[in-house]
Amino acid sequence: MRKIFTLAFLMGIFGLFTTNLCAQQDATIDPADIQYWIGEGENEVVVALSWCSYTETALAWGYRFDGDATVFQALTDIAAADERLTVIGSAPTNITYVDDEYNLTMCPNPDAQWGDPDYDVPMHSVNGLMGQNMMAEEPIHNNDFVKIGGVACGIMSPDWTTISWTTEIIPATDPNAGGEVVDATITADEIKYWIGEGENEVVIALSWCSYTETALAWGYRFDGDATVFQALTDIAAADERLTVVGTAPTNITYVDDEYNLTMCPNPDAQWGDPDYDVPMHSVNGLMGMNMMAEEPIHNNDFVKIGGVACGIMSDDWTTISWTTEILPATDPHTAVNENALSSLIIYPNPAVNEAFVTVENAGMTTISVYDMQGRMVSTVSADVMAGEQVRISTEMLNGGLRNLW
Repeated sequence: MRKIFTLAFLMGIFGLFTTNLCAQQDATIDPADIQYWIGEGENEVVVALSWCSYTETALAWGYRFDGDATVFQALTDIAAADERLTVIGSAPTNITYVDDEYNLTMCPNPDAQWGDPDYDVPMHSVNGLMGQNMMAEEPIHNNDFVKIGGVACGIMSPDWTTISWTTEIIPATDPNAGGEVVDATITADEIKYWIGEGENEVVIALSWCSYTETALAWGYRFDGDATVFQALTDIAAADERLTVVGTAPTNITYVDDEYNLTMCPNPDAQWGDPDYDVPMHSVNGLMGMNMMAEEPIHNNDFVKIGGVACGIMSDDWTTISWTTEILPATDPHTAVNENALSSLIIYPNPAVNEAFVTVENAGMTTISVYDMQGRMVSTVSADVMAGEQVRISTEMLNGGLRNLW
């Protein structure tokens, strides 16, 4: 009897030692390693979630705030900003995280009892100490480290003052990936098709990204005042490949021999659905503050229009970006026809005062000269015989345009 008591006593001591030792090994993460910060303010708190009963995974976010905040406020604010994370209940009763790599749940079996492996009620600690309140009432302060995990796989000290989870903590990735930085762009020098005339120049890029990863850009010139919608509709009026439906607009399409693009929302879709493709706009990277018909544009502005479903919005809704590579829309009036070029002979090139174009095919022929901005600067029309030469005077052209080929 005495031996049994002694063995039991020794096992109890070993058990306490093991429990306390494990509590000392509580996993942590340095704030400098956090990749995704939510909120703004002078106070910074790291919030780590440990899904350890079903899948050995722990992820951490950063949370910034001013004034007072609680564990639950931080958790729900993070979930509001990160759609991969879902919090159910005010206790809460379930916390899930789903992306392309993980499908995590912290949800207790309703039939399980305390101590069962699937009694996975979320509990929390602040700086390693067991929470003294419900999450909605547990205060947090600058530089706190908050951990939330299933109680079934947490290691509690005998006096219930600490609880730890040993799963290695990985920083949650930032789904926005710094959208303002990676926002696709294109320079005015790359634009091939300019519409309108005037001293002001604006680049207009359209991003069809939900259905087909394509973005095209035009140049728009004007004098005086103009709006985003005016530029868009003027471009559509000049370029028959582009069609704008509605004044909001509700649909923007582009169709040519290569593309068949549409930016049109599914009427049954809700905000956040992949096919909720309502066009939205930005000016110089900043979210439009008005409807397109009222959004002013100015010289050297860069305007982007794209489906909201694939736009990346900043947490404070001040910016929206689309990352699809932007290609310059071709000018249908100056598009090169390889077959036509094969039937032309141009000399001399470069030309000094005049150039001659030999046309191999007979018939009415119009030869137009365009500058690098897509503006027609000279045109000659003639009814020619096969092999006949057409003279083009180059005296009125700028020096850089006298290389016609």
